[in-house]
Amino acid sequence: MAPRWLDRRDRPAPVYLHIGGPSTGTTYLQRVMAANRDVLTRAGFLLPGRSWRDVVLATHDALSFARTSAAHETDLTRAAGGRWDRLAEEMTGHRGKASVLSMEFLCWAKPEAAARIVASLGGTEGREVHVVLTVRDTASVLRSQWQTNCRNGSDVPLRRLIWGLRQIVEKDDVPASRPERMIDRAMGIPRMIDTWVPLVGADRFHVVTVPYRSDDPDLLWKRFAGVVGIDASRCRERSVESNASLGLPSSELMRLLNIELGPVARSEYLRTMKALLARDILGERADQERKVTLNREGRNVSARWNKRVREAIRTSGVHLVGDLEDLPVQKADRAVPSELAAPTDEELLLAAAWARDGLALAIRELADKAAALRDRP
Repeated sequence: MAPRWLDRRDRPAPVYLHIGGPSTGTTYLQRVMAANRDVLTRAGFLLPGRSWRDVVLATHDALSFARTSAAHETDLTRAAGGRWDRLAEEMTGHRGKASVLSMEFLCWAKPEAAARIVASLGGTEGREVHVVLTVRDTASVLRSQWQTNCRNGSDVPLRRLIWGLRQIVEKDDVPASRPERMIDRAMGIPRMIDTWVPLVGADRFHVVTVPYRSDDPDLLWKRFAGVVGIDASRCRERSVESNASLGLPSSELMRLLNIELGPVARSEYLRTMKALLARDILGERADQERKVTLNREGRNVSARWNKRVREAIRTSGVHLVGDLEDLPVQKADRAVPSELAAPTDEELLLAAAWARDGLALAIRELADKAAALRDRP
């Protein structure tokens, strides 16, 4: 018997845009779907793009919809030009069960760019376009985002990021400072709801909470799959890649190096600093280092933002999958230190020595490869 979705092959398939946010299990969900691409394809689901690079460039192209000034043009936007249209055409031409696009940068979209994205998918013409937003405890996202920012070129200290969150919590105004903008891009859930709900409707905007605690390691996947219509039990493959966070000393080392380096071409930074140094070299010692933690102020301001996020979800009428209790609003216990933890000089030196040795090894291996190429006939 043919799958039931084949009976609908003459109809446009619904599109599910998983817009993030960052540090909410997005990489895990993306890797589960990629590892089970064949199973999903047979079930009628399209994962658009031939590679992850296609998705990244298409997203950058989509986010540049509202930018018309030449001052905003970069090597990345020039390389991305036209990519979104091709990806959108692939999704609008699909006649299976559904198209699923997961890319956390989409949560950065301004209203003009979001409107263009939805229109390009036929959302203004009656096509079924859904938006899925994964939401996680703010304290967890704040810790993860700081170390992620450090390995992406940021020089903002954790205390400033906490300050930025407090500014966002205490005032209803356009984020002005760099820390405020960083917080709003990654954790501005009310803004994301206000941007996308008018375009797709509250019933097609799905908030999936990341379990705060659970004995089931696949609970987030099951929640997400249920929204999209995927049979989670049939996707048995799991990616062996890890996306471990850097420890506190390595994160601070990356931040200090970013200050010393100053402006670097983005392509060079991603290849050398992020991929080689942060991921391949310092990432190997993550389990040997102290984790990034918040002080009492950081925990309390995170709880206050969780409360704001809960209210935005409740009042918007969006479809909630999970539990708002996954976003705790209790004040931090007095046992939580009032001072923010910082790496010791010894910890920084150990991380720096590890980085030096890893880079020296990488240089030797590169030199050997170059020599081998020169010796070829």
